[in-house]
Amino acid sequence: MDVYLQKAKDFMAKLPYKNAPYSSRNWGHPWHSLCSYHGKLKPAIAHFLISHFTSPGEVILDPLCGVGTIPFEACLQGRIGIGNDLSEMACCVAKAKLEKPSKDQADHVLNTLDQYIQSHLPRLAFENTPYRDFGLNHKLAEYFHPDTYRELILAREFFLQDFRNITPAQAMVFSALLHVLHGNRPYALSRTSHPLTPYAPHGEYLYKNVGQHIKKKLSLSYQCTDFSEYTPGKAIWGDFSTLDGLSADAVITSPPFAGSLRFYSQNWMRLWMCGWEPDDFKNASGRFLDQQQNKNLDIYYSFFNVCHNNLKPGGRMILHLGKTMKIDMAKELSQRAGDYFDVVYVGDENVSDLEKHGIKDKGGTTAHQFLFLVHR
Repeated sequence: MDVYLQKAKDFMAKLPYKNAPYSSRNWGHPWHSLCSYHGKLKPAIAHFLISHFTSPGEVILDPLCGVGTIPFEACLQGRIGIGNDLSEMACCVAKAKLEKPSKDQADHVLNTLDQYIQSHLPRLAFENTPYRDFGLNHKLAEYFHPDTYRELILAREFFLQDFRNITPAQAMVFSALLHVLHGNRPYALSRTSHPLTPYAPHGEYLYKNVGQHIKKKLSLSYQCTDFSEYTPGKAIWGDFSTLDGLSADAVITSPPFAGSLRFYSQNWMRLWMCGWEPDDFKNASGRFLDQQQNKNLDIYYSFFNVCHNNLKPGGRMILHLGKTMKIDMAKELSQRAGDYFDVVYVGDENVSDLEKHGIKDKGGTTAHQFLFLVHR
């Protein structure tokens, strides 16, 4: 306990991820950028949480992993990273990173996808394509050239044939597709929009071949060969409440910040690509932790219970949290952790002036907090 406490104090005193080169927005392994994602933890923070508070060979669990930033850093540093998330999109990207397929395996999937698209295009005229009138910002068909849209519909069909059992290679190719789906640069399949949220598109309707754009993204991803310490991990798709028997040495996670935006509406096009239907968006508000916690933070009683049951006795738990003018998450969660964990230390980093992607920090976050706990 004393060593853990001193490490926590040193970490908060130095905040090493704020020093160059780690302070750069683009620092980190290129696979951290496999697919853009709202609310993704800065890779440098994950890097130092892993290096300072865990050891090689240990099992590191993130029950709310998003696109796998924390468990992927664990894998890169010779730990066994396990990530769980309820979002199909997030878990797919995490699976590609944590269960790293070879380029040959990914190329085989891409070739199979290309063959599927080409063989099925004759049956799919643009006027018969589904979902053209669906969309949360604008209608789907307004984002793409008609022929690109036809290819996307068929790519969606291809991956949804058995999405629950998606392989790591399929996850890699699909993650590349999700990344290029929309954006504001030439890599994107859409008209000019935004790489995080598909805001209303503008510009010309240019045909862009789906397979070729995925291939370019895969080629860039596999240019990086720095996996010298990499240990394969595991991605789990599901609610955190279903986790059982993982016997982790540490739980390191970043729950949704207080007052955060609804992730499913911000990621609506990519979630649609992952199989969401229009009605799913109408009924999603009660499913996900970001909205559940806005109603009542007592959901964290069950969260801490699950984490306790999946940690070894004496195991460490670290939470990266967001504090607002209205909610002190570290204080609130400390009170709810008491049946299962002892509080070792709490630290704040003032971010009241922080900006992200040109937009003031979402949810009115005034501080990033680190809550250090130990298994009772």
